[in-house]
Amino acid sequence: MKVCLISRFFDLRNAGIGRYSENLFEGLKKRGCSVDRVSQDGGIPFGEGRAKYLLYTALEMPFKMPADYDIYHACSPIEAIWISKKRNSVVTFHDLIPMLYADLIKANFKDSIMRFIGVQHFNFGCRRAINCNAIIADSKQTAQDLISYLNVEEDRISVVRPGIPPNLKPNKKKNDIYTIGTLSFLEARKRIDILIKAFIDADLENAELIIAGRGFEEQKLKKVSKGDERIKFLGFIPDSKLCDFYNSLDVFVFPSLLEGYGLPIVEAMACGKPVITLEDAIIPEDIKSRTFIVELSNLTKILKNQEFECDIIKNLKFAKEHSWDRLVKKMFEIYNNVIG
Repeated sequence: MKVCLISRFFDLRNAGIGRYSENLFEGLKKRGCSVDRVSQDGGIPFGEGRAKYLLYTALEMPFKMPADYDIYHACSPIEAIWISKKRNSVVTFHDLIPMLYADLIKANFKDSIMRFIGVQHFNFGCRRAINCNAIIADSKQTAQDLISYLNVEEDRISVVRPGIPPNLKPNKKKNDIYTIGTLSFLEARKRIDILIKAFIDADLENAELIIAGRGFEEQKLKKVSKGDERIKFLGFIPDSKLCDFYNSLDVFVFPSLLEGYGLPIVEAMACGKPVITLEDAIIPEDIKSRTFIVELSNLTKILKNQEFECDIIKNLKFAKEHSWDRLVKKMFEIYNNVIG
């Protein structure tokens, strides 16, 4: 089987679509598939960031698409713009955030004009993508959104959960320091500043807050920390070190406002850790409902009193559903159905 994957990124350092695309690419190769990939790398030499991506998907992508493949799989709806009318097209929807919550993502855009263009481009991509032969949704929530907002028939959607690193498992914590941790791309939407302030206000002894990840807000967050030596920034953590990171924690806090899935939550669950999310957070219900949900005003109290209960056993079982091998196996079934 010859498969062409189309994605913005193929990169394990990218926590979202890049990781999904790279793991799918490697998994298909391991199963003996002939796989080619199309991405923005080395693309249009003008513009930057989102502007460059918009120009790439609108103008250059069709000229990079190879011919005569059994399957064309767009790893996000915008990448499906140029394949949606092919008879052997597949698309993955991770979420409909720009369509449903455009007012909440303005911090990710430098100006309102680019935000408007970006949202319209995403909406256009989604409406083209639903014409693909097979539609994959990461979560039940995204599947329901496709049904409710884009009128996709339920029987056309396959829910295939993304994977997590296979080495994640519970291990004994190595010290008695009360350790709170979080991991994410450090941008405004993740609201790491809220966690830092709550930790400082809790005024805990023999405690530490460890923050993993990099991003635009890193220096700002260090200023919010006010030089508190209990707060540590670890930077990017590779997959090989994730198990040690999660198992160094007593509790994982994920204060993000808006997530299409929230894989760090699942990764923490795979290591047997309780997870705290905030009540106003928009996270798929089948993920969020497994966490300890608190009001923002109560976060300091919860951290101070260590009042968080989660069903660790059920969460471990749920985390095991997130396997890249399982995802690739399901993809082969979908591809074969498309080919007929």
